[in-house]
Amino acid sequence: MQDSIIDKIEEKIKDWFKKNSKFLIVILLYLLYQSNFIIAFISSLGINVNSIPRTPRIFLFAFTDLIYIIIIILMFKKEIIKGLKDLKENFLNRAILSLNCWVVGCVIMTVSSIIIGLILDQNISENESLVRQSIEIAPLYMLFTCSIIAPIFEEMVFRRSLYGFVKVKWLFIVLSGVLFGLLHVLGSYNSILDFLYVIPYGAMGSCFAYLLTKTKNITLPIIVHMLHNTILVLVQIIRR
Repeated sequence: MQDSIIDKIEEKIKDWFKKNSKFLIVILLYLLYQSNFIIAFISSLGINVNSIPRTPRIFLFAFTDLIYIIIIILMFKKEIIKGLKDLKENFLNRAILSLNCWVVGCVIMTVSSIIIGLILDQNISENESLVRQSIEIAPLYMLFTCSIIAPIFEEMVFRRSLYGFVKVKWLFIVLSGVLFGLLHVLGSYNSILDFLYVIPYGAMGSCFAYLLTKTKNITLPIIVHMLHNTILVLVQIIRR
């Protein structure tokens, strides 16, 4: 009897890993990407990456970013193509839905950021400040990574992968937003109050999650995320 129960548990665990193996790999790739694993590996070979001239070094970083994205695109090629077909067949409906979600997200982001800024007596979050500094140093690289790399990676991790684990829609939308917001705060906070910025970042993340639950099409939030980031980065580049 006990052996039968253990066998059933083992079978369930194996089935779970089999169903979610893709998403676990995506999360692993994201962790490697965030830790600059490839750059660290190159450095372990005795190559001083910091000694490489600025332009070739930027190309090296862009190339390593591209490796991760190519792997993800190949993993989810069928789903992405299916999503593109859905957009072609339901373009107007998807466009209106996306625009409404994006506007709502932008309004919540803007209003909450202003309120938080007044509370903390600062204009922008520390994460936003670091992004703007990076844009000053390497505008084209930041346009590339913010408009292409980040949206694909973040949507696959915080939307598609999480959607595979959390089956309750409202919980998924909330959790996706909170985790997405934490991503943009954890690496750059100065005080506990900086975690208030989870609200504006999380609001947009929840809007992207809502798009996925509404359409079952991961390609849609990826594209909206790309457009959103592209607009923000271009505004900063123009204002330089």
